[in-house]
Amino acid sequence: MRGHASLALALAVSLTAGGGRALSAQSKSTDGPIAEATIRAHMSFLASDAMKGRGSGTEDEWRAATYIGAQLMRLGIEPLGDDGGFVQRVATGRSAVSAPPTLTIKDLKLTHGREMLVQSLGPTMSGPLARYVAGSPVPAGAFVLVPDGVTPDAAAIGRAAAVLTPETTTLRSTWDTTGASRMPTIGVGRAGGAPPPARIVLTYDAYGRLAAQPDGTPVTVAAETKPGFTWNVIGQIKGRDTKRSSEIILLTAHLDHLGVRGTGADTIFNGADDDASGSTAVLALAEALASGERPKRTVMFAWFGSEESGGFGARNFLDHPPVPLDRIVANLEFEMIGRPDEKVRPHTLWLTGYERSNLGPELARRGARIVADPHPDQQFFQRSDNIQLACQGIIAQTVSSFGLHKEYHQANDDIAHIDFAHMTDAIRSMLKPVQWLGDATFKPEWNSGKKPGPGNGCR
Repeated sequence: MRGHASLALALAVSLTAGGGRALSAQSKSTDGPIAEATIRAHMSFLASDAMKGRGSGTEDEWRAATYIGAQLMRLGIEPLGDDGGFVQRVATGRSAVSAPPTLTIKDLKLTHGREMLVQSLGPTMSGPLARYVAGSPVPAGAFVLVPDGVTPDAAAIGRAAAVLTPETTTLRSTWDTTGASRMPTIGVGRAGGAPPPARIVLTYDAYGRLAAQPDGTPVTVAAETKPGFTWNVIGQIKGRDTKRSSEIILLTAHLDHLGVRGTGADTIFNGADDDASGSTAVLALAEALASGERPKRTVMFAWFGSEESGGFGARNFLDHPPVPLDRIVANLEFEMIGRPDEKVRPHTLWLTGYERSNLGPELARRGARIVADPHPDQQFFQRSDNIQLACQGIIAQTVSSFGLHKEYHQANDDIAHIDFAHMTDAIRSMLKPVQWLGDATFKPEWNSGKKPGPGNGCR
C-alpha cells in the first residue's frame, strides 16, 4: 500500500496547495479565516484509511508529518525541522522490524507476509503453545491459539507472549499489500506498563497445522530489527516586536495514533478524534495566524510523534529545544476536539488543569469557549504531551472536548463520528484569544500549590 498512500499524499497536498487559495478566499468571505471546508479537508486525509492509523514510529506517521510540513510551507511559516525543513526525525532508542519475521514450531516455519501476518511483536520471542479456553487461565508467556470467531478476554491474554488467530475474509482481501509490504510494530506499554502480547494472524492452513500440535510445544519467533524513529513537525511565525519576539506561545498536538491492529473486519485505527482533530486545530490556527498581521510574540507550532507509545516526540523537543525553555510563555496542547462533550455547553471546549493556573480563565474572558475539565477523576492533565512540558515548569495545558465516547482507541474512531460544526466553532473561538495571547504582556502563572511536581502530576 506504500504507493497508494504516497499517491493519496500527493493528491492531498496538491488539492490544498494548488486549489487551496481559491477555496480559502471563498471561505473567508463567509466563514472567516477558519473554514469548515478546510477542516474537513485536513481531517479527510489525516484520518483516512490511506494513512493506516498513523502508527507511532511508522512510515504512516512520517507521511502525516510530511503532509503537515507541506501545509506549513504553503502558508509561508518558518521551518524549524531538519535540514531547513519542517519535519524532524527523532531516534526513540527502541527497535523497529527491518525484515519479515518468521515463526518456527518443530519442522514448520512460517514467514510474515506469506503464511502469517505479524501485526505486532512483544518482548518475548519464544514460549509454549497453548489453546485459549474461555474461563481458563492462560499460561504466562504462552503463544495462545484463539479459535475463529472468538474474542478473548483481554485480562486473560494479558500475560501471554502472543495471540494467534486465523485469517479473516477482510484481511485476506488485502493480504499481499498489508502483509508483505508492511513490517509489524514492536508493542510497548504506556506509562511504564507491560507491553501487550504479540498479535499474529495465520492462514487457515497454517492455523490448522499449529492446532495439530500438542499444548506445550515450543514456539519461536525470529525478527531482524533496526533503530526506531519517530517524527515531529515544527515551525513558527516570528513575532513582529523586536523586544517581545523572544517570548514564545507554543501550540501543539500529537500526530500519531495506533496504526493497524486486531483481526476484525476493520483493522485500521484511524484516530480521527485522537488526534487528527487536534492536529487539524493547530493547522487551522496556524493558517489563520499566518494570514493576518504577525503577533508581537513568536507563535511556535509543533506536532509531536509517538505520544501513544511513550511521548518520544515531546521528550525530544524538551531535550533539544529550538529555543530556551524559559522563553515559552504558555503551551496549549489540542487533543480530541472532534466531538462535543455532553457535560459542557454545545460547541464548548474544556482545559485540563483549569484550576492549576490563571491561563484558562484569561482565555475565557477573551472569548474562548473553554471551561474547566468536567472529568477530574480521569486525570487528563497528566495524559497528554503537555504534562512533559508542565513538569519542566512551563504553563502547559490541554484543550479538549473528549466526552469519554466508546470509540476511544478503537477502530471506529473515524471521520464518520466527527461533529464538524462543533469542531469548527470551537477552533474559531480559540483564534482571538490566541491572537490576544500573542500580543499581550500577560504571562500566565501557576496557582498556589498547583504547580506540577513529584507527587503532583510528575514522576
